[in-house]
Amino acid sequence: MRKIVLTAVAVMLAMCAVAQNNVAEGKKYYEAERYDKALPYLIKAVKEGDADSKARLATMIFTMQVPDYSMDRHNALMMLDEAIDAGSVLAMERKGFCTLNMGNDTKEDKMKGIELLIKASEAGSSDASFNLFKVYRDGIKTYSDGEVCVEQDPELSLKYIQKCEEQNGLEGVAYVGWFRLEGTHGYEKDADAAANAILGAYNRDHRMFAGNCLEPGRALVRYLKDNGKTTVSAPIEALLKKYHPTEY
Repeated sequence: MRKIVLTAVAVMLAMCAVAQNNVAEGKKYYEAERYDKALPYLIKAVKEGDADSKARLATMIFTMQVPDYSMDRHNALMMLDEAIDAGSVLAMERKGFCTLNMGNDTKEDKMKGIELLIKASEAGSSDASFNLFKVYRDGIKTYSDGEVCVEQDPELSLKYIQKCEEQNGLEGVAYVGWFRLEGTHGYEKDADAAANAILGAYNRDHRMFAGNCLEPGRALVRYLKDNGKTTVSAPIEALLKKYHPTEY
């Protein structure tokens, strides 16, 4: 009897290890934007009941990264709702992001998206906090008729990027580092420490930094060049130019 129990436990542990591997591999390829590689792992992880994997798969479907997968945007949003009900903060942030960025939108859609991002931010999502930073920094209009949904609000924008930094979000670390580097937004100038913080954000994820942190990245490149560190600045500048060919 004991042998049977031990065998059953071993099988269960092996199944858990496989499930964890599917989640980890799906997440790794999803975050690297290698969606074709992520897809089979995410499908398996969703079948195994992982809510965050369901959120990632739904986002891929919504943003049309898996065109051969037989689901539409409506079903993708339903999947996100299911993942939210299962306790996924990622799903809450992803639905907020998707709702906020729908092409066929209304002011009501925009406000629902912002509401979800606020809830996700309060639940600890640094990505939601960063998205809210951009919402209040730039303001929001509908794509269809240009109706103003949210006015620019520098105070709220600053609040959310500070929150993103507190949540150890890469973008929050980079932007608050930029404020300290320049001595703006109420921060005392501390160039050396600030530059090290921005460089640390870059080293955490080169691609994510280059895509989301243009202003801090440019400031870091200037600082490095001014201090004779061109070998360090060169690859950062090249990546920023790659991601922002018309803005850099």
